[in-house]
Amino acid sequence: MSVPADDDRPSLAQRLVRLFLKGLATIIPIALTLLIVFWLAGLAEGGVGAMIRWVLPDDLYIRGMGLIGGILIVMAIGLLSQVYLFRKLIDLGEAVLDRLPLIKPVFRATKDFVDYFSDNGGKKFDQAVLVRQPELGLAMVGYVTREDFSDLPFGKEGEVAVYLPLSYQVAGYMIIVPRDWLEPIDMPFDESLRFVLTAGMSRRAGPRD
Repeated sequence: MSVPADDDRPSLAQRLVRLFLKGLATIIPIALTLLIVFWLAGLAEGGVGAMIRWVLPDDLYIRGMGLIGGILIVMAIGLLSQVYLFRKLIDLGEAVLDRLPLIKPVFRATKDFVDYFSDNGGKKFDQAVLVRQPELGLAMVGYVTREDFSDLPFGKEGEVAVYLPLSYQVAGYMIIVPRDWLEPIDMPFDESLRFVLTAGMSRRAGPRD
């Protein structure tokens, strides 16, 4: 085995830079995750905590009650959403928002997006696909979002709508392509999405079903 020449060995400064970059690569994902969690916790503590302070004296309030209260409120709404009368009130509120000119587009888009990922949506991104354009010789990872266009003024028999997420940003494209352009990927949703969002640099291999 050949021994690298002294000139090929990294200098002390280069080794220190590499160690620093490795440290950043380790810290940044953890730090960003914690920042998001603390930001959401701060919103709950500030909003719900302020309401609790109106009821409790200052000497009885303990920091963290707002966060716990926010979690309990969300759980209570989830429980009440199964009650018929409460569900009707929610539907009434949604109907009002759905008629406001400026709010309606934002409300519909947000609701459709959340419903798609929730259990109430009836369907999910359960299958990643490769979209292959025969003449270009390239493939893109996407997720089928619609297979029936009978209620729309566009889309033909045998065509499907596919969502193509963009790497390193929360955005993407919706394209309508022939079904025979699609090739299913034997890859869990979270792993395939991580692969796309990291521009193919994700090295984690999820278990295949």
